[in-house]
Amino acid sequence: MGVFDKFQTHIQTDDSHKQEALRTRYYAASPNAVMKWLEETIKKEGQTVRRVDADRGELAFQGDGWDALATVIQVDGGRTAVDFTLNRDSRFGPDLRQIVVTYYEALQQKFPLRAIGNKTVE
Repeated sequence: MGVFDKFQTHIQTDDSHKQEALRTRYYAASPNAVMKWLEETIKKEGQTVRRVDADRGELAFQGDGWDALATVIQVDGGRTAVDFTLNRDSRFGPDLRQIVVTYYEALQQKFPLRAIGNKTVE
């Protein structure tokens, strides 16, 4: 992570992100279970759930000075992909990368991790 990464106002996870911490995570769980858990956890963290669209696998939420979209999609029989897109209002404020890392770590405590990006985890 470079020094300027902390000043980014937009972060998006994907399979081939240059930082492993920001690569898509795949969990052994149903999309409905992951969405429900995320919604409950977001509320427990004091953040606001703005919209849940289970058909599209999207959960929009916001914290103090930032907003996010979690995308939860089943990719095959036993794996569900989870990606995040976060935006911050200004250059200074919460570390968006750390927010993503915190959610990925919490998801891993709840659901078995199957892959990070294109790399299988066993």
